[in-house]
Formats: sequence, C-alpha cells, structure tokens
Amino acid sequence: MFFCFVLFSLIRTFAELNTTRQNKMNLKTLILTTMLAATSLAAPAQDGWLKRTAYWLKHRLDSMIVQKYDSAYIEVPKQPWRVVLRTKLSDIDMSEKSTLGDEVFGMYGLDDGRLAWKTHINPAPSQSVGFYVGYRGLGFGYSLNLLKRPGLNLTFSSTGARYGLTARFRKFDISDITVEAVMTAEGKTEKMTESGTIGAPIHVTTAIIDGYWLFNSRRFSQAAAYNQSVIQRRSSGSLMLGGLYQQTKIDLSSPLNAPLVELHGNIGKLRIMQLNLGLGYGYNWVPGRGWLLNAMVMPTVSVFSKSKFYYYEFNYTQFGAIDGEIVKYYPEDDSWEKDIKVLSTSSASKHGSMQLNVNARLSVTYVWKRYFLNVFGQLNRFAYDYSNTEVRMLDWYVRGSFGVRF
Repeated sequence: MFFCFVLFSLIRTFAELNTTRQNKMNLKTLILTTMLAATSLAAPAQDGWLKRTAYWLKHRLDSMIVQKYDSAYIEVPKQPWRVVLRTKLSDIDMSEKSTLGDEVFGMYGLDDGRLAWKTHINPAPSQSVGFYVGYRGLGFGYSLNLLKRPGLNLTFSSTGARYGLTARFRKFDISDITVEAVMTAEGKTEKMTESGTIGAPIHVTTAIIDGYWLFNSRRFSQAAAYNQSVIQRRSSGSLMLGGLYQQTKIDLSSPLNAPLVELHGNIGKLRIMQLNLGLGYGYNWVPGRGWLLNAMVMPTVSVFSKSKFYYYEFNYTQFGAIDGEIVKYYPEDDSWEKDIKVLSTSSASKHGSMQLNVNARLSVTYVWKRYFLNVFGQLNRFAYDYSNTEVRMLDWYVRGSFGVRF
C-alpha cells in the first residue's frame, strides 16, 4: 500500500509539471517523494508491514533480473541503484495535406482543377536537462526545458529481461508554420511556398506507447544499451516483436485561422489513432572492454488506423457561398478578424488505409567501474491517409547521459 501511495504521488507530481511557475514547487515535491520512496526501499524500515512490503518488492525486482540472463553475455551489476544526469534534444516534424477539387474549381467552370494544400508544423527542438533515478529496470526522471517554451513533455519507461515499454506524451502550441500549395487547372500547374505566423496558435498533442518482446533475452539486452540496468559483455543479437500505438490531435479551429481551415477542406480539428505491429532485429556489438554499440530497426504495419474529423463553416469564404447561409468574401485588409464567427460544425469518423511505418534506435555506451556514459537516439515515422487528407509525422530525440551505480 505504501508503494502504491508513493507511485501515485510521483504520477500526480509529473501531471502538475505543465507551467513554468510550478516547476520549482513541483521539483521540491518530487525530491521529497523520491526520498520517501528510497527510504522505504533501501533503508532499514521499522518492523511491520512497511518492512515486509519493501523487502518483498526488492526481492521481486532482483529475481526478475538476476535469474534470466546468461552470465557469460550479460552482467547484472551488484549495485542495483543508478543516478543519472541527462540532457535531451527532441523534435517533431508534422505535415497535413488536403486536396480540393470540384468544391473549389466548379464555381469557375473548371472541371479538372485541383489544389493540393500542405501545412508544415515543425516547432523548435526541445532542449532539456534533468536526472533519472532507477532501481534495476524501473525508474523515473525529471527534466527542465532550457528554452522556456510553453508545453509539456513526459516520459515513462519500464524494462525487464524480455520486454521493454516506453510511453511518451507531448503537448505544445505553435503559430509559425510553412504552407505549400500546388494548383493544377486547365493543364497548367503553379507552385507556392510561404512561411509566416498565423492568427491563432495550432494546438498539438501526441502520445506514443512503444513496446517490444525479445526472443533471445538470455544473451541480448536492449536495457544494456538504453537504461544501463545491466551490462552487455559479449556481442549478441535478437529478433523482437514490437507494438507501437500513436495518438495525435491537431486543433486549428480558432476563427482567426478560418482561411487556413477552409483550405484544409474545412477541417478544424483532427484526432488520429493508429496501432502498429512489427518484427525487427536488434544487435549489441562489444568492440572492446567497456564499449557497447547498439542498433535496432523494426518495420511496422498499421493494423488499426482511425481518425475523427471536426468540420467548421465560417461566415467568410475564399471560394463560394455555403448552402443556406449568407457569407462574405475576405476583404484585402484584416477587418474580417473582428467579424468572423462559426456558422456550423459537424464531425465524421473514418478508417485509414494500411501504412508501413518504422521504429529505429541507435546507442553508444561506455562503462567503467561504477560509472557509464551513453548517447541514445530514436526515430519514429508515422503515415496516415484518409480519402483526400494525408498526415505525415517524424518524431525523434537524442539523449546524452552520465550515470553512477550504488
């Protein structure tokens, strides 16, 4: 029960890390909670249920790790705890493309017209520093954003001899975008690219859950390359099964973004869910004492893909009248911003086509005595196609670590 309370306190603390003003207070809360958790697990406890619970948990974690490896290939350190200083650079590159046809060109008497409109969302990379505290394959971390940019970026991970699980959550707003347009009409094609600041921020939320299951877990360890809970002493590889769930929400529905919404087929909000399954291969190469180089590639196929579109109609238009409503054309100045309003909304759900995505990782680790250095990178690519709408997303990060065992 006590451990559940500690875990709940940690989760609640992380959930509150969404504003800059709260960071100092939350950091104090997190440190106090960490000390409480460490005391319950590592220090002598009072007689009774607290001592029995701490002993049972420690024994359980140790037995999950120690008994499942070939000691000739993988070493389980005698020091179960790790304290790690980390720096991280992460980025997300997203684009949404809509193709408009008769609804735009029909009013001009053109039957073969097409307008492909692509909005590119790429915020500045997120840079952070922080720490990580782990016991065997479990642990938690806290980081501070160096850029003071509004948003939220959380990560949770758990690894065992056979499995690994990582959950990442990111939320941010962006007003600076790049738009690309390709218009084809009467056999002629015109292209345009422009960058600028839109009337209101686009709100983006992404959640990624990434897991794997190893076939050769006795001689190969992903954990040795990515959280250093064990040490790989001899080179080995393994096939692995993997699953990747990704959910994204894009909201640009503010009336101040009405021209952009109309160019995207009146889609003001878009929520996407996708489940990917794949078979990949990972290899740990030990070129010399203390060194470890890891590479993992896993092609995945989307076995489930669903989106929900939220459509918005405004009282201004760039192309023509809306059925049953009196609308105005945008003037040359910005006077429409004071008069713009939503006339109607609707929604529709659609299932997407099967897509080929990819999950890739690279890592370099050096271990000496009780210390270790690590550089780790991960790349995820996602693709979605729904009738006349396409979404592409690249999500990557690079993390550097220095840690000590005790």
